[in-house]
Amino acid sequence: MESQLQNTLCEADPAVAVVRVDLRINREFDYRIPLELSDRVIAGTRVRVPFGKRKILGTVLEVRAPAGVTQESPLYPPNLKSILEVIGFPALLPSALLKLAEWMTSYYLCPLDVTLRSVAPSVVQKRTSMRRVTSKRDPELEEADVTLIPTQPLALMQQQAAALQRIVLATQAPQPKPILLFGVTGSGKTEVYLQAMDRVLKEGKGAILLVPEIALTPQTVERLRARFGSHTEDTMNQGVINRAPTTSSSILAVLHSKLSQGERFREWQHIRSGEARLVVGARSAVFAPVERLGLIVVDEEHENTYKQEENPRYHARDVAVMRGHLENVVVVLGSATPSLESFHNSLCGKYELCRMPERVDSRTLPTIHVVDLRKEILRQKRFNIFSEALTSAIQLRLERGEQVILYLNRRGYASAMICRKCGYVAMCPNCSVALSYHMREQKLKCHFCGRIQPALQSCPQETCRDPSIRYTGLGTEKLEQVVARLFPHARIARMDSDTMKHRDDYERTLLRFKMGKIDILLGTQMIAKGLDFPRVTLVGIVYADVSLHLPDFRSSERTFQQITQVAGRAGRGDIAGEVIVQTFTPHHSAIQLARRQDFEGFYREEISFRKALEYPPFNHLTKIECASPQASKAEFVAARLRKLLEERLGPSLRILGPAPAPFGKLRGKFRYHLLLKGGRPKHQKEMLREIFANLPRDSDVRVFADVDPVQML
Repeated sequence: MESQLQNTLCEADPAVAVVRVDLRINREFDYRIPLELSDRVIAGTRVRVPFGKRKILGTVLEVRAPAGVTQESPLYPPNLKSILEVIGFPALLPSALLKLAEWMTSYYLCPLDVTLRSVAPSVVQKRTSMRRVTSKRDPELEEADVTLIPTQPLALMQQQAAALQRIVLATQAPQPKPILLFGVTGSGKTEVYLQAMDRVLKEGKGAILLVPEIALTPQTVERLRARFGSHTEDTMNQGVINRAPTTSSSILAVLHSKLSQGERFREWQHIRSGEARLVVGARSAVFAPVERLGLIVVDEEHENTYKQEENPRYHARDVAVMRGHLENVVVVLGSATPSLESFHNSLCGKYELCRMPERVDSRTLPTIHVVDLRKEILRQKRFNIFSEALTSAIQLRLERGEQVILYLNRRGYASAMICRKCGYVAMCPNCSVALSYHMREQKLKCHFCGRIQPALQSCPQETCRDPSIRYTGLGTEKLEQVVARLFPHARIARMDSDTMKHRDDYERTLLRFKMGKIDILLGTQMIAKGLDFPRVTLVGIVYADVSLHLPDFRSSERTFQQITQVAGRAGRGDIAGEVIVQTFTPHHSAIQLARRQDFEGFYREEISFRKALEYPPFNHLTKIECASPQASKAEFVAARLRKLLEERLGPSLRILGPAPAPFGKLRGKFRYHLLLKGGRPKHQKEMLREIFANLPRDSDVRVFADVDPVQML
């Protein structure tokens, strides 16, 4: 009788959905699934539900079938509410991405609802359809879009063929290891990626290619469209390729932060429908809902731009590795300067290591010269932005009709305004940093909080008022001015976040550089990697010390990587490349080993330092930040946290701090840091989650954990 009753109830009553609502409430709620929606509600589905007097959106995490029903125990509590509506179909998140979100929530100590907002864009979570999106493009770009000549797979060098074979074999393994593709700049890693993607597509699977900078997206997308196009026979037979990535026949989708809400929605739906099987983009593209995913490529895997600096503070490279593990997908991490953690993992056997030590077509790596700016000042009797060697080298390239890249990782005109009479420095009132001077706008700007104020005409100190207040330091705006004065006939373009305000700006500038309409391209880190222009024969690193002396244990690694990467932009054509590095610390090992392009020598030296100080990859780090408008409150909460951590986690965990952050005040809040080293990561995170949950809340104090931080500032 009881069995018959249960069967009857199961037929009459649908299951229960476990729903995480879109509110900052760290728990789930049960909802009855109406019979008319039962075939559409699965894990990952977006739904509208009643919540109090409101109707809000949420995500279904689990569907529980009715069970254990007796005459005395009804199937549902009498007050259980029903789901009102399903938002979109099929489910917004495939089950594998839902599992990935749950892992991220656990690993990065972040509420699940916050994680879900990163995994699926908010515009996708809220809408089921959107009107057709059209966007006006620059006429020059529209013209470049009349047609694109298709490319065919290139003949591979032995090292490329070996790398491709390793990837193909891995795609056939039941549980493949990540592959670290360690290839020098210009070794042909991109061609390996393209041919690996082609193999995957021919098997009916999909692929994701991650790039670290939006600036790299246009050139990468162009290569993918030229190789794969719309993937329809008629188009290929015409000898041209349709560049539009969102037509119904296109297999390519693009995801990055510069897309409008409408474009983001369109691309996501294009992927979720199964039409787009190849996705390229920046950090967030790691969550693309590609059907039958077969390959994830993380290009320039060492780049810190893969780390998100707000909740959830995930690292796209590590998330890609975990996604590959959950879906049994091959993950390829490519770099000429791998992160120490990834290279260490490859030597320990966690990753497969695949080397590509030579440039394609027997091209040589560029010759790197280091200029000692201390001697240059003595020789010229003053400090000049350009050494005599760099000035002469630029002039020679201009005479030959070749192209030059100048790299300086600091924007603005000058890094500070200083009164030479009384020593006053124009500081940001919200941050512990000097305001940068932007000459063209006659503004002082904070590059951290975004504060803008008029440039000073005289010292503001009541006891001084000296009109000779001056700027000091060097930024890309000043560099552009000096280049224009020294080389008046050169065509110059600057790429930094001040000039590249719209995504078309990136594409337009790179197109003009490719077409030879720009002689000298100067800028910040967005020009330091990934760009491939055969006519670039000279790279000048104007000031190599910008990142070298920061209070961060990764400063030497970043300096080595930046020099090696930007140097790799030279000599990628038939003419040998030359690089000139200007520095005040020419004998620093990071600079000397970069000059020799000796990554493994740098690794051996740096890894011993990391081991001695128990830094990654030998220990996990978690940075805890307490921030408040009142320094005393931030310090008090940080001290209390340390005490709780010592009580709960014991001697297996080493705790440093609390101490003021290197930038002690940012965006109006004083910051104190605790740094956790060691411990068992899983146990440590469980304890941290419990401590955070029970920590008395003060609305004036913001506390968060940054797991595996990439910067310590």
